[in-house]
Amino acid sequence: MTGLQQHYFHLLSQQRKMALLGIFLAVLTAFSGIALLAVSGWFISAAALAGLSSLAALEFNFFTPGAMVRGFSISRTLGRYGERVTSHEATFRIISHLRADLFRFIARRQWSETQLNRHESASRLLQDIQYIESIYLSALLPAAVSLAVVLGYLLTLTLVLPALLPWAVPLLLLAVVVMPWLYTRQVVKAQDNLHQQRTAQWQSSSSLLSNMRTLTLHDRLQHSGDTLTAVAQQADRQEVRAVDRQQGIILLAQASLIALMVVVFWQGFVAYQAGALAGANLFMLLLLTMGTAEVLINASPVLAAYRLGMQALQRLDAMQPETEEAVEQRQFTAADGGVQVQLNDISYRYPSQPAAVFSGFSHRFAGPGWHWICGASGRGKSTLIALLAGQLQVNSGRIELALAGPGQAGLMPQRIDILRASLRDNLCLNHAHSDDELMAALRLVELESWAQKLPQGLDTWLGDGEWQPSGGESKRLGLARLILQNPQLILLDEPAAGMDVLLAQRIFARLAEHWQDKLVIANTHDRGLILAGQQVLKLDQL
Repeated sequence: MTGLQQHYFHLLSQQRKMALLGIFLAVLTAFSGIALLAVSGWFISAAALAGLSSLAALEFNFFTPGAMVRGFSISRTLGRYGERVTSHEATFRIISHLRADLFRFIARRQWSETQLNRHESASRLLQDIQYIESIYLSALLPAAVSLAVVLGYLLTLTLVLPALLPWAVPLLLLAVVVMPWLYTRQVVKAQDNLHQQRTAQWQSSSSLLSNMRTLTLHDRLQHSGDTLTAVAQQADRQEVRAVDRQQGIILLAQASLIALMVVVFWQGFVAYQAGALAGANLFMLLLLTMGTAEVLINASPVLAAYRLGMQALQRLDAMQPETEEAVEQRQFTAADGGVQVQLNDISYRYPSQPAAVFSGFSHRFAGPGWHWICGASGRGKSTLIALLAGQLQVNSGRIELALAGPGQAGLMPQRIDILRASLRDNLCLNHAHSDDELMAALRLVELESWAQKLPQGLDTWLGDGEWQPSGGESKRLGLARLILQNPQLILLDEPAAGMDVLLAQRIFARLAEHWQDKLVIANTHDRGLILAGQQVLKLDQL
């Protein structure tokens, strides 16, 4: 078992009380439904037989089976409601930890620069996370219910009509073991093939849209469109075939359960004629088998859900580097002589571009102080910031940072993500800060009055569907986050984009004083932000 698979079951064990309660209530619901059907069948048939004789009708006890029917109805309803609540609560608790752990693991992974932007990798990753999250709810819980129902059914046959066991056991094994195994083979194989087909379809679509003008000029647009249509139709046909095969296996499972019902009726009738089984018990046994079949028909996808989840964890675990040092290629040293960054003969080229952005580039950023990176668009300003932040990895050379560690480097990217959460949470980012600290940070970026005018102040929710900050306000919120984090090294990627010119000049003049003991490295197109005495690296002159 891989490390991530062990980690999943460790998270599941932490929520074992809620998970086991969900399984118990699911089993209770299944047993109550089956028992309700069986007792109702016995009650109706026994009452009908008792009605054939006036004396038997007078002596027949209507109250006990009636109470049993009502009791099973109530327990089935309450059990179903409780099972939904507890099983989903257990799933959500596992997911709350699992998603954080998975995305933390993904963030540490040394990805190539285009890997997560490719449809094949991104769609597979999101699909794998969904498979992992459904292991308990779609695999473990229904598997436990199916096992309990099978054991309960076999125990009932042993007590009521043992002669049925040699007939029932093979049919049950066919329905709950063989058919799920065949179903799993079809699902796993079909998922991989379909993923490849959809990836080819997406790549064809992307190529068509990117080159539409060229294709039109060369009168090749119709041909490319026909090719894309053919690829899509092939994927659709493969998906239909896969679904048909899966439905065929489910039909075979249903046929085996129908055969079980036929065998039960046959053997039960034989026992009834021999006087070994009462007439009412025959109908009870038949309806008991029908209720059991209704539960077991959902057993076919169980093994497939488990296999898909385990394979997803295995794929993610295979991406894990052998050592943590392999993830972080930047070298951190003690900042005894002050905060500084040294680039030693670094080279970097994007995988999709023929020319290198940097080749044998060396430079030293010494702190405290401000260093501005200037240059034309496409010259490598944002790339250099990403290399310093560790978002990209150099192809060759070395980056040395005289810092206490990675946590002492703070980055403000070009795009500021606003969480659908309160303004307080958007600023704190899971760290503890007082209201005075939050307002002081907002005051430095001239957002204090804006925050005070919000409907609930710091507790006002931001994000999609809530209070949406403008582009300039989002930038200033990003700066406020860095002010609160207080790192030794501050990296700013186009920090004034979207701001009013005069406002940006006021804010960065104020930040120059506030961060005078930090090493600040920023890129910009606006030379008006650069103050006297601040260093400038002109990439156009390299």
